[in-house]
Amino acid sequence: MAEALISRHNQRMQRLHEAAEVLQQCAFPALSGYLPMQLVAQELGAHPGRWPSHSGGTWPDHLAWGLDSVAAAVRLMLAIQPVGAAVLSRTQLERWSSNLRFNSALAQIQGEDTAAWLTRLWTSPGVSLIPRSSSVGALFADLSEVLHGRGPLMPLVWLDVADVTALPTGDQLRLMDTLTDAQLVSLTQLRNCLATAAEEKDWPVLAETAAAIRLIEPAHSWTPDVAATVVPLIPSHFAGLEGQLGALATGHAKSMHALRHGQDPEYPSETWPLFAFGQQRFRALITARRAFEHERELLGERFGEHGIEELGTEAVLSGEMAAMLAVWLRERNTAPLAADAFAVCASALRSAHWLWLEDDDRAMGCLRCVIEQLARARTWRVKPERATRIEATQNATPRDWIEGSGWRRLGLMNRALGEFAHGSTSADWSLARDALVALQSDPQDELARFTGRSHALSALIFMVSVECSAWVDQFSTELGEAYRKVIRINDDQANRAIEALMNRAWNARATPLRRERTTSPHDDRGAAPGGSGDAS
Repeated sequence: MAEALISRHNQRMQRLHEAAEVLQQCAFPALSGYLPMQLVAQELGAHPGRWPSHSGGTWPDHLAWGLDSVAAAVRLMLAIQPVGAAVLSRTQLERWSSNLRFNSALAQIQGEDTAAWLTRLWTSPGVSLIPRSSSVGALFADLSEVLHGRGPLMPLVWLDVADVTALPTGDQLRLMDTLTDAQLVSLTQLRNCLATAAEEKDWPVLAETAAAIRLIEPAHSWTPDVAATVVPLIPSHFAGLEGQLGALATGHAKSMHALRHGQDPEYPSETWPLFAFGQQRFRALITARRAFEHERELLGERFGEHGIEELGTEAVLSGEMAAMLAVWLRERNTAPLAADAFAVCASALRSAHWLWLEDDDRAMGCLRCVIEQLARARTWRVKPERATRIEATQNATPRDWIEGSGWRRLGLMNRALGEFAHGSTSADWSLARDALVALQSDPQDELARFTGRSHALSALIFMVSVECSAWVDQFSTELGEAYRKVIRINDDQANRAIEALMNRAWNARATPLRRERTTSPHDDRGAAPGGSGDAS
């Protein structure tokens, strides 16, 4: 069985080669202005070697993080991981909508639906954005729905988890445009912020340059080996990726140098999106390598040389089994909504693992999707009548499924992970990290503050495996036992481990997740409505 699951994963990775060109044509347009906007950010003071997943301690670095976040979402689109791409796209949409609200003073009215408010905000006087295909509120709603395992983007999830050799259809590629449209909204405000920051420094030429940057154009350049730019950054991949990503980063550096000195770049502008994307991935590789070395130094004798690789294998076995269950349940058609739950669970778990390898907090936002959909699947298994009632509401919340599954004591874990699934300035990722630390068996340990997110990932990989084994029994007890041998799980020990986690979460339930702020963590400067430039 292990060989079958790993083979399925390998087929999934092979598909990236076969679909490389069409996926890049779909996703790369969002990177059209990436390189020139990076140049503006660096002229304003952004550090050129900053870790792409870190939101920065200065306003220019924070804007550069916003740009890098679009590239991170594009990477997951290229990997056909729609749930992770939706998490990144939605958090950025919320983040830069918060910035627009701050600068326009157009607040959300108490009781107003968030989607309706976003449409009102982005169509207010002076805001020039017109999304290509729908209102900003509709974009937000579609992204939110797929994170809850429903809505019009679910065919993308099934593309991810079902037939791992299938290439995207035209209809599926058009659905991916929803992700690009959301990224375009964020990029519009980022461009306005960059132009405003230049104006504040009394640099009118740079401000005009920023405002004139075109945000989206058809892709004209792509790499034949897209896998090198998207594969998970586990230690065994480091050496093999350095050459290709380094070459793209070199092309990026040469183009930036020429533009900075008023020279004609050696490479045409059609190559800039690819170079900028490759340079972001090269910085992510450096980040992952440094994080690995830092963990080795930090843990000393407690460091497991192959621990990251082993966790990756566990994530593959767990995620692929969840994907197989999704397929089987859909074919049986007795619990199709449980099939949707496992499909989202499998896709989100893969993205959570890949983002965690790069020290990206939004990995935890993906885990919020995992815990919700895992609880949804469990509710369908142990309380199908209650699951039917919850589904009938058509707008079930994560809390509904957590409580319906019998996991009410995991409320703190659900709420902490939920903070990372949002990007507005009311979300507090710092307190959410503290809450994840509190869930560990020894939160007072001197190293516990460094391992909260790792513990959350390991715990949910384990819980997915346990729930999968219970569902597999419904198809074949022999198959269930075979799967338990693969994942080395004993039901009694597994139940005790989950019970212990629930008790720790319940005992720490008073851990705060929000605090009052007078300003945002990044002072939300720049970009009053009315920024110039063509968004199309």
